[in-house]
Amino acid sequence: MNDRLEGFDSIFYPKSHAVIGASADLSKFGGRYLRVLLGFGYPGKVFPVNPKESEILELKAYPSVTDIPEEVDFATISVPAPAVPQVVEDCLAKGVKAAQILTSGFREMSAEGEKLEMAISNTAAKGIRVVGPNCFGVYCPAGGVTILPGGDLPKESGPVAFISQSGGYGIRVPRRAYGWGIRFSKVISYGNACDVNECDLLEYLGQDEETRIITAYLEGVKDGPRFFQLLKEISRVKPVILFKGGLTQGGARAVNSHTGSLGGQEEVWNAVFKQTNAIRANNLEELLDTMLAFMHLEPKPERKVCAMGGGGAITVTAADICDRLGVSLPLFSKEMEKKLLPNIPAVGASARNPVDMGSPGPPPHMVKAVMETVLGDGVVNTIIIDEIESAASNPDGPMAKLLIETKEKFDTPIIIVLPVEAVALEFLERESNRRKSRDYYLSEGIPVFLTLDRAVRALANLDNYYQRREALSSPA
Repeated sequence: MNDRLEGFDSIFYPKSHAVIGASADLSKFGGRYLRVLLGFGYPGKVFPVNPKESEILELKAYPSVTDIPEEVDFATISVPAPAVPQVVEDCLAKGVKAAQILTSGFREMSAEGEKLEMAISNTAAKGIRVVGPNCFGVYCPAGGVTILPGGDLPKESGPVAFISQSGGYGIRVPRRAYGWGIRFSKVISYGNACDVNECDLLEYLGQDEETRIITAYLEGVKDGPRFFQLLKEISRVKPVILFKGGLTQGGARAVNSHTGSLGGQEEVWNAVFKQTNAIRANNLEELLDTMLAFMHLEPKPERKVCAMGGGGAITVTAADICDRLGVSLPLFSKEMEKKLLPNIPAVGASARNPVDMGSPGPPPHMVKAVMETVLGDGVVNTIIIDEIESAASNPDGPMAKLLIETKEKFDTPIIIVLPVEAVALEFLERESNRRKSRDYYLSEGIPVFLTLDRAVRALANLDNYYQRREALSSPA
């Protein structure tokens, strides 16, 4: 690793951790963070720092980080903004390698806050890496550290990393992803980026062996040329999925008051996505869906999809969505339609692609016959099962088992759409069954999406990435 990334191991895998501004009072960030860190199971030494306390949560407290008699790898700082620059100076004097600043009230707030932030930046340049200020910090299960509200996040690692300029998304993304079986190598809420910024994090994660998929929510970029070059290089090896905020005039104003960043023009970012092969997610849902697709689906040189559902409107919608997003639904030959017709109802169904099986609850033997017919002839190489009731109702039932068996028999990806329809209170048991089915499919490597539109968008993002990567890597 180069000099820019010096100290990053202390951010993610610290052997000792000082919590400056620690308190037994859970209404204070320092108190909440200390409790969360200990509850998460951090394996290293923890040193609370508070000049008004001698002991906090049965741990000896120190007046200053410089009074700690042992080495300190990492510090979490949660003191009022005017006191932060001196605390960072103390950390540097102590030999602390890196720190995260949870405190807000810097350049996102006022000119005086901007001066305070500049003082922190100047100290960081002398030899300590700083995450923040105005952030929730770092989550790294393998290092035993978690972000401020992240005491309930999973302790097991996964292949996805998430860079977030927003503290809210820093916790929201891993919490929502949890239910979809997505686990993270690292999540970084980095706020104002007075030192460690999106370029540093992107470069680190590009080299990180624990990270296979890089995702991010960005509001602004400090070093545009460096960021562009990193995106271009890393996207040749790992997918980078970006949700860029602040592209509208209203969004840009909100960004400036949130983290004090310049959002950038949409035309510029359109060119960035095109030239670097970074994957654009237009909202949080698309970001999560695209993570899921990359986790469970392999690229196909030529994707050919068969969508199967129960009802005319569902199949018409499937055709519209696939056509609009450039996902191929190949027309079936007359011979193929003749093979399919005996397996579906004579009235109210269709043997074309998408296949309409006549009702939202087709029997398992019908679904099996249709899948084996279209897959056996090699007409398609991907199946989308759209809103079939028995796929959602029972993870131990025959439908779930035959979907798994078909996937394994033909070595073909299957995608399932299981919408949340049971929204009334009296249908909670039905929703519980849907979630159990979802978890079963995910455990078997079958991605599940809430809507057909979201499934096809995620599939298109995956295929477009690999197609562009191949095109960009080919000699001109």
